[in-house]
Amino acid sequence: MSEQNDELRRTLANAKEWGKLYLENLKLLSIEKTTVLLSHGAMAALLLLLGVCAFFFISIALVLLLAQVLPEMWCFLIMGGVYLLIAAIAMIFRRSLFIDPIARFLSRLFLDPLPHQNNNNNKKAE
Repeated sequence: MSEQNDELRRTLANAKEWGKLYLENLKLLSIEKTTVLLSHGAMAALLLLLGVCAFFFISIALVLLLAQVLPEMWCFLIMGGVYLLIAAIAMIFRRSLFIDPIARFLSRLFLDPLPHQNNNNNKKAE
């Protein structure tokens, strides 16, 4: 009877330790994936900001270039039309340009194991 109690205590202690380790692993994975998500978000915001600045300067340069041939008012209207055309194309292809890549990135990040996790699992299997 004493052996069974000792075995039950060891089993409960092992289960408690396993639960603590599983919770710690879950915390570390969530921190790692949140870090990846936030770093990609920060990079996207930075690239968006720099892209907007670049488009601003390029559009001003194109307006000044066109102003040598056309009246300045028409040049600004042409550039406005170009931006409206780009916006319409982005709206038409928004699923393939924005929604699908974001969904693919998030599903890979949260559903698929990370590369170093695959290596650890393969070593355990051997």
